[in-house]
Amino acid sequence: MNGTGPATPGSAARGAERGIALVAPAMRAVVLAQIALNVPAGARVASHPLAYAALSVTAIAVSLLLIVQCLRTGTARRGVWHGPDLVVAWAAIPAMNLLLPASHVVGTWEAWASGFAINVGAIAAAWLRPVPAVGHGVALGGWSLLWAASAGTTSWETALGNALTVPGYTVVVSLLVHHLRRLAAEADRSRDEVVAATRALELERYQLAVHDASSVLRLLSDEDTPAEVLPGLRRQADREAKRLRHYLGGELPVSGGGELTIGSMLATALEGFEDLPLEPAVELGAHARLSEDVWQAVGRAVTTVLHNVRIHAEARQVVIHADTDDDRWELVISDDGVGFDQRDQPLGFGLNTQAGQVLRDRGVEVRIRSTPGEGTSVTMSGPVMPE
Repeated sequence: MNGTGPATPGSAARGAERGIALVAPAMRAVVLAQIALNVPAGARVASHPLAYAALSVTAIAVSLLLIVQCLRTGTARRGVWHGPDLVVAWAAIPAMNLLLPASHVVGTWEAWASGFAINVGAIAAAWLRPVPAVGHGVALGGWSLLWAASAGTTSWETALGNALTVPGYTVVVSLLVHHLRRLAAEADRSRDEVVAATRALELERYQLAVHDASSVLRLLSDEDTPAEVLPGLRRQADREAKRLRHYLGGELPVSGGGELTIGSMLATALEGFEDLPLEPAVELGAHARLSEDVWQAVGRAVTTVLHNVRIHAEARQVVIHADTDDDRWELVISDDGVGFDQRDQPLGFGLNTQAGQVLRDRGVEVRIRSTPGEGTSVTMSGPVMPE
């Protein structure tokens, strides 16, 4: 990727974010209901009712704006109202201790600051990274403990327990949110890998389907192609057109019928290559039987090798030799053409894939040897199918 912006989240990541953006407002709505129900009672006992009511209304307003923000954006990540939310939580803790009687500071929802702080810490875990979120939860809990201890409104055990609730919930929510986002990211990566693998497989299938056809078409369209080559090319073009129609129609390719032997395979594969100086010596292996998929794959590989010879080799002689020892068969295609340096020149798609990997995937061994000025030899061998 050459871009400098953040990567676009995948569908799983967006789904996780939408889920978190629904849960966070729902959690806050429960707290808001508790605050709204107890504000009138708190205002009646507060030393400064207007200050108490103003703070409560501010907390409710900021919370409502935060809820709307999450629902509209579909995410609980950093937004405009996260900062004010933290400020209200920090301000409410000392305010409750200063505005309410000692008997109402602990254990009542008139003093809603503790419950609000727990919720703020939990929601902050959805938009802060885990370490800053936990650090904020510990700090907010410590702030609560400091004011509870200075006011002396409850025992130190209760004050400590209440203070630990804030970082405790923050840790739990932070771990949960982090885990959900990681799972979603892994799901998106896995999906992208599957899509990439599928595209690569489809591209390879397409290349396998059109590789030889493109070689034929290139020669047919080349004005320098000798006239004596054209009849064979036309027959090959007709055969490739039929094969591609089968491919596009999802039909199985036409095989050699009931006689799936080296001989029948070569009879099909060599058709149209009369322009090449072919010297077949296949009598010793012509009768070797092949499975249908190997028959098809080896035939395509032979055709690909001969197209390469026609286009690149400038050969004066092309020997095709077949042999068998009853258990295994061997087919060798050798030319005396220009060859190439295998150390410096990588194999093209035809030799590497169509005459290489495709055969290996079907249990056929393939060896390719070439030397500049001394030609190229392709050896294929595999097990003979029992009759």
